[in-house]
Amino acid sequence: MRFLGLGLILTFLIAGCAGVGVQVDDQLHATRQVLNEAKAKKLDKKCPNEYKEAELLHKKAVALYKACRPEEAASVAKQAYDKAKSLCPPIPCPPACKKKVGPKDSDGDGVIDSLDRCPNTPKGATVNKVGCWVVKGLLFDFNKADIKPQYYKNLDEVVKVLKANPGLKVEIQGHTDNVGSAAYNMKLSLRRAQAVANYLIQHGISPSRLTVKGYGFTRPVASNDTPEGRALNRRVQIKPLY
Repeated sequence: MRFLGLGLILTFLIAGCAGVGVQVDDQLHATRQVLNEAKAKKLDKKCPNEYKEAELLHKKAVALYKACRPEEAASVAKQAYDKAKSLCPPIPCPPACKKKVGPKDSDGDGVIDSLDRCPNTPKGATVNKVGCWVVKGLLFDFNKADIKPQYYKNLDEVVKVLKANPGLKVEIQGHTDNVGSAAYNMKLSLRRAQAVANYLIQHGISPSRLTVKGYGFTRPVASNDTPEGRALNRRVQIKPLY
């Protein structure tokens, strides 16, 4: 009723004005409606200066309309409408606050997908630089397959992960450096894998969850050209079997 009354009053006031179109009247009504809706949402409190500017523009348009200046009224009415529609725009986030999106690491092991040779590592597992689950710190002496006592706590971490994932089966993978024949190293790597499997079984992991396999020196993670690299290759990895 309020809008209807305003329309009748304006029509009455400009009855003698030649060339005044109904589009100005419609624009004023639309602007008034937007301002009323904004006030209902308390945007006049949230953005008082902008709301006041829109109100003043609307009043100016009405005054021009009454003064039989329809073209000017139409222009100011449009400004008032646009101002009313854009009250309290969201503040854009500056570059500093935007979350930086880095390379994806799907399994959360700290190795990005493009470098991860072993995806889907279970949570809590220790991985090497290529994202494969390893027994942390466990390296074997040259031509040996026995596990030194100082590495037991590291194997206990593997036990913990397996007990936290009771449905998970794994392949225990033994590896060697490249000193010696391929056939000999294949057998040595299998002995290393079996030594780790035996420890896990002794600490409550069902043998049915474990597959043991030796890879010899076919899958190095470091150069075999240096003593340090060969030592890193004398290792055991654990592959989840999903």
